[in-house]
Amino acid sequence: MGAIRTRDAVAAARSTADGRRNLILVVAVAVIAAVVIGGVVFTHAMADRPQAGGTYATTVQSDGTVVAGSATAKATLDVYEDFLCPYCKHNLEDPYGKAITKAIADGSLRVNYHVLDLLDNETTPAGYSLRAGNAALAAAKAGRFAEFHSALYDQQPTEGQAGYTNDELVDIGRKAGITGQQFADEVKAGAFDSEIRNQTDKARDSVNFKGTPTVLSGNTQVDISKAGWLTQLTGAA
Repeated sequence: MGAIRTRDAVAAARSTADGRRNLILVVAVAVIAAVVIGGVVFTHAMADRPQAGGTYATTVQSDGTVVAGSATAKATLDVYEDFLCPYCKHNLEDPYGKAITKAIADGSLRVNYHVLDLLDNETTPAGYSLRAGNAALAAAKAGRFAEFHSALYDQQPTEGQAGYTNDELVDIGRKAGITGQQFADEVKAGAFDSEIRNQTDKARDSVNFKGTPTVLSGNTQVDISKAGWLTQLTGAA
């Protein structure tokens, strides 16, 4: 009789232990599932949120001018660029791009960027200058103009080639820190095409415009071939 009671007690204990293990396993699975689902929801929420916090603040004006930097900066420049232009890369962005970015970020320089599609027919097929310019304005709206601007010049296509597709421009933007869906939508829709074309037409009609790149301080053209021009304007070391 005692043996039977002992067997029953052991069986009951095992049953209880198994039940506890099963309960712990169920709870653990539920916690992991909640974390995964929460992470997915959070990721989608972040993807739909406009991104800010880039190297410096930008505003896209109604005419398509990208205004970068503080209104109280010591110097203000107007910069006319085309993302396909090799002179923009080799004469301005490569030697001075980082210094310009730093000066904007530290508040000593304000730049009005006029993004043009002047070389739109110089790719095969045509259209890269316009696509890149549109994407740059979308990046400025998303708060990552500095990062995107730098990436496009670092990876500049050669004239005569096709240039980047809209999907590739979106990918470049993602790598530059733009995660909002609005950026991708604006790139693919050509949301700023008309502003880019109008900027180009306006530049052609200006007596101060001398091709890309043109850098103006007021109505005076800045000689970017002269060493120290940026330091002289901003007073930065």
